[in-house]
Amino acid sequence: MSQIIKKIKYCPDGHSSDDFAYSHCKNYIKYGNCFLCTKEHLIQEFKTWSSGNANIDKIIQESQINNRLEKVHWIHYDNFQNIEHIADGGHGSVYSAKIEKGIKCDWNFTKQEWDYDFEGIKVALKETKDSSYIAEFLKVINIVNNNQYLAKYYGISKNPSTQGYIIVMDLFDGDLHNLITKKFWDLGWWELKLDILITIAWSLENSNLNYPIYCNLHTGNILINDNFELNKADSAINLGLCQLENDLILNADNKISKIYGLIPFIPPEVLRGNEFTREGDIYSFGGIMYEMVTAQRPFADQAHDTYLMIDICNGVRPKVPDFMLNWIPEWYLDVMYQCLNDDPSERPTAVELSNLFCEISEKLDANIVDDDVMQQLEISIENKQKAFKSQELFELSTSSSKLHPQSCYISRCIHTLHGLHDLFEAINSGNLSDPNLLLKSNESTISNCQNL
Repeated sequence: MSQIIKKIKYCPDGHSSDDFAYSHCKNYIKYGNCFLCTKEHLIQEFKTWSSGNANIDKIIQESQINNRLEKVHWIHYDNFQNIEHIADGGHGSVYSAKIEKGIKCDWNFTKQEWDYDFEGIKVALKETKDSSYIAEFLKVINIVNNNQYLAKYYGISKNPSTQGYIIVMDLFDGDLHNLITKKFWDLGWWELKLDILITIAWSLENSNLNYPIYCNLHTGNILINDNFELNKADSAINLGLCQLENDLILNADNKISKIYGLIPFIPPEVLRGNEFTREGDIYSFGGIMYEMVTAQRPFADQAHDTYLMIDICNGVRPKVPDFMLNWIPEWYLDVMYQCLNDDPSERPTAVELSNLFCEISEKLDANIVDDDVMQQLEISIENKQKAFKSQELFELSTSSSKLHPQSCYISRCIHTLHGLHDLFEAINSGNLSDPNLLLKSNESTISNCQNL
């Protein structure tokens, strides 16, 4: 039996296709590209740029040396054109921009110049002045940047005017909260709703494979395109506002004093001062399920303060308005409140959630009504269609607009109940203001937490 002998190729610099360019990855030489040549030219250019922060420089350089794909790049600010402000968030401002020249991809030894990717694409720019946050963020991105359920992160830049660091990432049409507002009354909303829940459940299922815990999962952190389709790159979780903003401060007893996030989506065990676990992400998923069927964020009509945290820890959960109950299948509410269970071990797993929603979605697409679950869904769809033509539409729009002035859906610093344990008496007596109660302006509360 003859054995096929693979021909070894060489580039002009003498690198062999039999050499290892990266761990578990041999060198590739074709079309004028050579992995090892690319790595060498990236290393040669390290001395031509600096972020101004040695830790950030080191992490970017390690990414370029060790990763074949999904490298993190230093992208010069003058490469951005048509910069437009989109929104402000907990760590700074977000902009859209076009990458004019693209991003270096491979060194072309035939042309003796760089080949570029992503020329002319639109990206999101997230600016922050917190360099320690950027450094910690990059460490995780180097691990997870090939996760299909996370937003793609291209690199880091710096605004020369503000000296703020910029995370360069995928640009989407908006977030899930905005999509819910737009699509809630669409007749095909249940099909879309199930597909979105499936995608989020898949991402949580995938996170069990040595990926970070999201810690701050909510509808504002799920980026999505208006024309969302299942199995297409139309949605992603924004990791930048999740795990890495949860800079936990641990006491000697391993309890957490301060966390980062949105009170309504934080599980009770974390509000009490315990660490965030994967079961905590399931609790947050329950909050997303609530918003998907009510078009209202959890606890939107209440102040997001320490007293709400105490209520949540005592078992209070967001209530579905009575007039909406016949639009929502009973099984859906059961699953939602299981996710919001006070006991993390009683919450469903991501696998169980994805399997359930996939099965229901397949039956809905095929018009199969063969059990109580599908019968409930069919009735709820009919009831919502009737409500669309009734005064309940007006009642919904009125109730949805009742946002408490001291509610907050921007990620911020929160003192856990453990951290406030010695201050309860002073807070209750009025001698000390509640540190979790928002001031008239959110900005002071958010900025004071930037460097936790």
